[in-house]
Amino acid sequence: MGGDDGTAGSAPAGGASKDAGTKDAGTSDSGSAGPGSADAGTGTRSGTGAPKADGSTCTAGKVSVKLRRTGGSAPAVLLKATNTGSTRCDLYGYPLVGFPDAQAPVAIGGGKPQSVVSLKPGGSAYASLSLAEGDGAEVHREKQLTVELADRESRGTGATARVDAPSGAGLALSDESTVSYWNATAEDAMR
Repeated sequence: MGGDDGTAGSAPAGGASKDAGTKDAGTSDSGSAGPGSADAGTGTRSGTGAPKADGSTCTAGKVSVKLRRTGGSAPAVLLKATNTGSTRCDLYGYPLVGFPDAQAPVAIGGGKPQSVVSLKPGGSAYASLSLAEGDGAEVHREKQLTVELADRESRGTGATARVDAPSGAGLALSDESTVSYWNATAEDAMR
């Protein structure tokens, strides 16, 4: 499923996006996330942990969440969150990633924690999701993930996006798979 840039789009967990005719449909009624060329990232970092007064917590209704191949040799994919709204919003901590029949979200691991990544309208942030290698007994393949964004206390915001895997076979996950903190650039998310 995914566009030519190796991304797979998201739809609200409650049903199809109103912009379901595009492959990069976002999770909000604001329309599509635009071109998938924001690989350098347009989020800003804030070391204070206190967002500016004009921002609010990013939710699945305010951002489009996509999966993107890394193009490297590491067994990982990138989660790309793009602000589709008209005002700045703040991403906290890390995405809460799940899949059908999951008993708990994918564990946190990798990357350097940031207090907050602020996204201007059209801005993006990235988190990496490590994949399992091989096809052992503990490995399962998932064609769809759920992503919930966290608030400043690292609790889920309540809205969940469904994100399709960028490859037909599904993503190889195991109990060893981890998700990184949100970062302003794809490169930082992969460290």
